[in-house]
Amino acid sequence: MKEQTPEPIASFAVDHLQVKIYDDRPSMGRAAARTVSEAIHARKQVADSLHVIFAAAPSQNELLDALAADPGVPWDSVRAFHMDEYLGIEPTHRASFRRYLHEHLFSRVGLKSQTLIPAESADRPLKICLDYEEALLANPPDVVCAGIGENGHLAFNDPPVADFLDPVRVKVVRLDEACRAQQVHDGCFASLGDVPTHAFTLTVPALLSAPVLAVVVPGPRKAAAVRNTLRGRISESCPASALRRHAGATLFLDRDSAALVL
Repeated sequence: MKEQTPEPIASFAVDHLQVKIYDDRPSMGRAAARTVSEAIHARKQVADSLHVIFAAAPSQNELLDALAADPGVPWDSVRAFHMDEYLGIEPTHRASFRRYLHEHLFSRVGLKSQTLIPAESADRPLKICLDYEEALLANPPDVVCAGIGENGHLAFNDPPVADFLDPVRVKVVRLDEACRAQQVHDGCFASLGDVPTHAFTLTVPALLSAPVLAVVVPGPRKAAAVRNTLRGRISESCPASALRRHAGATLFLDRDSAALVL
């Protein structure tokens, strides 16, 4: 018997963005996973393969666990991509997003393929950007599984570098201090000095090009970013506010992350 989808404790829309609030992180993750699974199944009806972009962060744990545990997802039709990675980091590094996705999802399901940013090749970042952009253009995303940063970023599009009209799909960015501090809060690095200063990221237009976005944002540290996303201006000062322009985006929250908007 298919597990029942958790019911939200609150549900509303802000502009085009759907917002669903759940009692706890596991409920939030299962609900988001159901949305992703349904989007994958819908695309599977009209295409032999589909393309999913994944975020990599502790905020995604419940979503990825629920997806990996769902026996009905046709993973053999899914071509996986990811949205960012630290410049110069090895895929075996404990903070590598490629390692995170391998451990939390890719090693647990039978993907059709995975195309990841070879970020360890720090001596040729422009070529890496161009090659990854070419791969995305050849495989337009159907679903994006995203989060929101403590500073309101999407992927590594921090407020100083976010561009809602960015002409490229992949670029190298300098990470702002709030973003780097979040990596310490998440337990990915021991200190701010250990966090890389630059990273590859998909741009805001690249992420919003998918028809379906499941944006999973739990925890009290994200409450201010959620408030700014939903209640502030649509502006690069809070990159996640761009989600309000996307009719296929759903923001999944728990009580803690929704504390300032309930």
